[in-house]
Amino acid sequence: MSENITRITLEQARKLKSLSNAKKFNEITEEEIDKQIANDPDLYQLTDEELSQFELARSSKHD
Repeated sequence: MSENITRITLEQARKLKSLSNAKKFNEITEEEIDKQIANDPDLYQLTDEELSQFELARSSKHD
């Protein structure tokens, strides 16, 4: 199987259109998230204990 690999620069990557919908992401409610988790067998609701183990990642732009 041959793969076609396209290489781009960081500057080119920054100019690409995002595949995410920021407006939809910012407007989703906790209830909608819970419903999506309940309807997807590959997802589960993290407990407070599990969530407490995560560390916030920040990009160097905002430091």
